[in-house]
Parts: sequence; C-alpha cells; structure tokens
Amino acid sequence: MTRKKERLRRVTRWSIVVAIGAVLSLYIWSRAPGILAILPLIAALVAGHRLMIAPKGVAVLTYHSVSAAPSWLPWSPEISVHPATFERHLATLLRMGCVVVGTRGYLDRRLAGEAPPGDTVILHFDDGYLDNWQNAVPALDRHGMSGTFFVSLDFIEPEEELRPCDGDTSGYMNWSEIGAIEEHPLFEVEPHGVGHARVPVSDRPVDRLTADNWRSLAWVQWAATPGPKHNWFRTDRPVAVPLGTVVLESGLALAERAWTADGLEDQSGLEQRITDDLERCQRVFQERLGRSPRIFCWPENVVGPEGRRIAAALGYRGTTGGRGRNTATEPPAIISRIHMGDRALGFRWLFAEGLHVRAAVRLAQGNHYWYLLVAPMNLLRSLVMAARARIGPLV
Repeated sequence: MTRKKERLRRVTRWSIVVAIGAVLSLYIWSRAPGILAILPLIAALVAGHRLMIAPKGVAVLTYHSVSAAPSWLPWSPEISVHPATFERHLATLLRMGCVVVGTRGYLDRRLAGEAPPGDTVILHFDDGYLDNWQNAVPALDRHGMSGTFFVSLDFIEPEEELRPCDGDTSGYMNWSEIGAIEEHPLFEVEPHGVGHARVPVSDRPVDRLTADNWRSLAWVQWAATPGPKHNWFRTDRPVAVPLGTVVLESGLALAERAWTADGLEDQSGLEQRITDDLERCQRVFQERLGRSPRIFCWPENVVGPEGRRIAAALGYRGTTGGRGRNTATEPPAIISRIHMGDRALGFRWLFAEGLHVRAAVRLAQGNHYWYLLVAPMNLLRSLVMAARARIGPLV
C-alpha cells in the first residue's frame, strides 16, 4: 500500500469512528446532560487512536535546489528551497532529536535485517545543482548532518576548480566539487542517471514549443543533444529543436517504452536503455571517484519492475522510487522518499516551514494525526500558488 492510500484509509476510518462517537454523545446529552454523555466520544477516540498510529518508518526527505535566486530553473517554484527555509528544516530536525544518517549506512543496516537507530532521518539532494555545494553542504556541515547527493552525468560542469560559496548559484556542480563532497565524512555522492531524459511515448501532440515554454520543456532540447547539457539554460533560444515544433506525449526514458518511427519500441529497447545508463554511471564513478556507485536514484522517482531488476543484477544495493514509509516490512532495497518544497502555505513563513517538515517526519514515522495538519496546509499552498501564478513570479 502506498503511503498516500494508507493516510486516506486511516484518517477516513478514524473520522468515521470519531463521528459515530460524537453523534452518540450528542444524542445522550440531548436526553440526559451530564458527564456520562461524553463517554461514547471518549471511547471512540481511544478506539480510533489505534487507527492513527502505524508501524514506524523512516523519513527520507528529498531536496533539489537550495537557493535564494533559483529563477534560472523554470520549475523552481516546485523544487527550490530558500536557504532560510532549509536552515529552519535542519534546526527543526535537531529540536526533534532526529538522527540524520547517510543512505549507505542506513541501507547496510536494513539489508542486514537491523532496525535503524532512533528517530532516523535521511536527506537527499537531486540533480547536482551548484547551489547544493554553495548552500546545502555548508549548512549540513554546520549542523553535523549527513546528506546524499545524486548527480546526473550529462549536467556536470566541465571546469575543475572549487568555486566559492557566494555569488551566482545558477548551474551545476563540477567534478572537483563532487569529489570534495564525496571525501567529506558526512556526505556521499551517488548517480541520478546520465541525462535525466524523457522520450516520446505516443504520437499524440500535447504542446508546441514557443518562446514562453521552451525552457520548461527543456527535455525536448536535451533529447536532441546527446552529451554535455550543463549550459542548456544559458542560451536565449532553443538550439536543437526550433520553436513551433510539436511536442509529443512523453515519459521517463528509464521507465517507459519510447515511441519511434516504427511505433512503440519493444521491451528489449527499454531494458537496453536502462542497462546502458546504469552501466555508464558505474564506469564514470569508477573513473572519477575511484569506486562503483551503490545506490541509484531514478529520475523523477519513477521506475518500473525491469529497472529494479536490472539495477540489482548490475550490483546496485538499493534504488529509489518507493511509495511507502520505509517500514520494517517493506523491501529494504527500495527507498521511499518525500519531496520537500518551500512556502508550505504558499508563502514563506519560517514557523510554518518548520511545522511542515516536522509533520512530514512524524507522518513517515507512522503518526497519522499529523495528516490532519498537513492536508489543509497542502490545500492552502495549492490555492495560494495558483493565485500567485496568475499575478506573476514568486519573489
């Protein structure tokens, strides 16, 4: 069962039980007011408590960009976190008494059949953005917290010098910065694939490239330019696929069969694409970092059964893409993650940011009372963000 279904089922059943208890209490009160009238409600709350507390899981919080100026990313409203928000998240985890550990150590314990220690939390950072090096790494270091950074090979910058943690944060990390992260005892680097690619999955048109949308549809340019892509955002207009081109329905290249001139490719085409991607990550990590990767992070957290099978056959000890809570009964090699964003209420209020990360952790740990807070917060955020999108860019 996915964590979303589990939340809905538990909260729905709890609501029914409590509602029945409340109705009975009101009925009794209407006929004989007194302390005894509230007994059905108390009994319902006691019975319902068992529905709201589930077996303990481990929160794996996933970040992407950590920047005060993320506007170079067309999708920054959904994936970028302001450094002040990130600091509040880390401070909240400390106050909660959470033990922030690395993914490799956690995975080793799980695969050995051991329970993770205490209130374990894991922090992931996807895509290899430069601001991870400039903002996330120093913050984690100050707090003494571990982090796992997943990089996409085609987006790694070619320069070799370590850049200072100030100034322009646009772009991606280079191999020197990635190497420095890997050498730090608190941090680890694992692959996020080669090109974060998408492929057409049918001949159904869904859009057309324009001057306004080509950056948000950057996958179209990436698919047409094999090799390095670290500079894709620095051009004024698309360089590979011209404006006016029809955009077909697409899916993740490592999860879905591609649409070709001859129709939908067969299963072997998908499996070969996955194998090539994962093997290249192994070769490059061995050449650059002197070791083979142990964990694979699927782009956009999407994977099919063939992907997990191929990754295991190639020697990866674990992969992302789970939809659960990382409980003891879930497969240890499948890591379920929680996407972390900014503006928990649609606007930045650090108290709410801390409250939201606290709720995310406690929910993963099985306390579903927190969903009674998270659900309205998420709804308000959606409404505010939709309204802000009409007004203009977020500040």
